[in-house]
Amino acid sequence: MTAVDTPRVNTAESMAWTRVLRWGFGLLWIIDGLLKLQPAMFTGNLISNVVGANATDNQPNWLYHLMIGGANVWHAGLPYTTIAMALFEMALGVGLIALRGRALRLTLWTVIAWSVVVWVMAEGMGGVLTGSPAFPGDSPGSTPFYVMGALLLLYPHWVTPRFHRWAGAFWGAAALVQCLPYNWTASNLAGIFGNVTMNGSEPAWVDRLNNAFIVLGFHHPVSINAILVLVMAVLAIGYGTGRIQGPIWTLTILWLVFLWAVPQAFGTLFTGTGTDLGNEFPLILLLWVAKDVLHRQPAG
Repeated sequence: MTAVDTPRVNTAESMAWTRVLRWGFGLLWIIDGLLKLQPAMFTGNLISNVVGANATDNQPNWLYHLMIGGANVWHAGLPYTTIAMALFEMALGVGLIALRGRALRLTLWTVIAWSVVVWVMAEGMGGVLTGSPAFPGDSPGSTPFYVMGALLLLYPHWVTPRFHRWAGAFWGAAALVQCLPYNWTASNLAGIFGNVTMNGSEPAWVDRLNNAFIVLGFHHPVSINAILVLVMAVLAIGYGTGRIQGPIWTLTILWLVFLWAVPQAFGTLFTGTGTDLGNEFPLILLLWVAKDVLHRQPAG
């Protein structure tokens, strides 16, 4: 190695963000596993409230049958399928935190494989094939962020001081999708705020909160969608130019909290059939990496 070798991120800094990802995603997997042990997960409510709702949301015929077929297999094996799924996901979380070397890499590849299964079979590919995907409406699902976290841990050299540009590209793509014609209609704007609560199993105060935004979306679709586009466009510019500290990071937190609380109804945690915490938690871990690596970049 010579003095002209180009540095990326020094070892201490790399270890800092990898620890955050391992612990962050590890805890998320443990929580996801524990959520599978809710009493409703041992009944048909998971099919009717989660898988069935995603399968019937304007999905292609082949995906609908694939999801329903998988749900029937899961239901036929109750309670053992639920217990096995819960233990498996908790084991993934413990593995991310505790393992090292080859065992950790095997765990990370297992995370990727399982995330793909969940994305297709349970999340309906995050609604990207429904004809009306939107990030505020839960597209592309949470598991793609789990996959990205695992890939960054497998290939840490991808995380350079310019990693923030990928975050900017993500927000830019989300803003552009939100600009598509269907997102300016009353039905779609109302649907973004009401799709999760349509099963009617949320507490009354959550329903009232969502209903207020459903009414706003229905009566003022252009104004509300313009705000959604503007927020994500500002985030795209902020992350793309590397101005992540201060107002942009504050806006990031407020935006993700809003999406988690309103369109996602607090990740449906109050229904007894919430299978994970939602898109926002794995995404904030990835965005934190972009901010942290840029902040630690040596001057000059």
